[in-house]
Amino acid sequence: MVALFFLKTFTSVAKTGSFKIAAERNFISQPAVSQHIRILEKKLGVVLFERQGKKTTLTEAGKVFLTYAQTILNQYEEAKVRVSETVKNFKGTIKIATIYSIGLFELQPVVKSFLRKYPLITVDLEYNHSEIIYEKVLNRTVDFGLVALPKMTPGITTKIFAENSYVLIEPAYRPIFKKRNISLKDLHEKNYVAFSSTTPTGRSISQFLRKNGVFPKIIQEYENIETLKSAVQIGCGCSLVPSQTITREKKEGTLLTTEVDNLTLKRPLGIIFPKGKIFTSSTKVFYEMIISKFKSKDGKIDLDRHESPVNSEEYIGGGF
Repeated sequence: MVALFFLKTFTSVAKTGSFKIAAERNFISQPAVSQHIRILEKKLGVVLFERQGKKTTLTEAGKVFLTYAQTILNQYEEAKVRVSETVKNFKGTIKIATIYSIGLFELQPVVKSFLRKYPLITVDLEYNHSEIIYEKVLNRTVDFGLVALPKMTPGITTKIFAENSYVLIEPAYRPIFKKRNISLKDLHEKNYVAFSSTTPTGRSISQFLRKNGVFPKIIQEYENIETLKSAVQIGCGCSLVPSQTITREKKEGTLLTTEVDNLTLKRPLGIIFPKGKIFTSSTKVFYEMIISKFKSKDGKIDLDRHESPVNSEEYIGGGF
């Protein structure tokens, strides 16, 4: 048998690359850290680290073992939470990683409602790029990930909980189009502010426009929705954005929206979590609140159901 604390020591060294820092973080001596690693290596019959001077890196065996060690530690932490909830329900922390646009526009109202109903639960929210979110979910360092245009990923369960439509936005003080209703072709060669092609949202919009033979003049690309909206506001061009992201600007009158015929593109939003995840009472009620609009026919939530977007050009990779 190997003590859980040995696994914790090992993961600390793996993540920091330092026996000294691992000792400090676990409140033990550096020789104790070395002893823990030696015991693990003896038990496993492999070398876990390569040491070159002050530099410590994982061997190939160490990389494989790290995944399992982290999973064991995460499952132990989940088990502790679940056991504690048998005594007093709806306590603890729910860790969520989200892309910026979902966190700011779709998630905030849900979190506020959730915290009013369950004030003893802490929601730990962090913003990341979608690829990092998938890594965190696979490594079980977060309970849930929230992404746009979710992709099928081994080891991850996906549930679509909402779907965005798109609108065309223009600067209110100097509109690009005189009409409030245009055709998709009218965007051809017009000054345009785009989502970055490094984001799935940007790639999805670009593919949709190309598919319809529309090639606007790209003035600038941005990953951040707030920066993109600012560029449109000062007159850099028009842009296609999820309709939920411009409520404030429409109310303030800084952006205009224009109807675009045949703008059929949609942006699905998904909540993701590792397969085999242990749902505590707290994480279960949060999950159910997120997907309450997507219940099965009998009105019950199926936590094991795997749902992914259809396979088409409009549904690709991970989310901006």
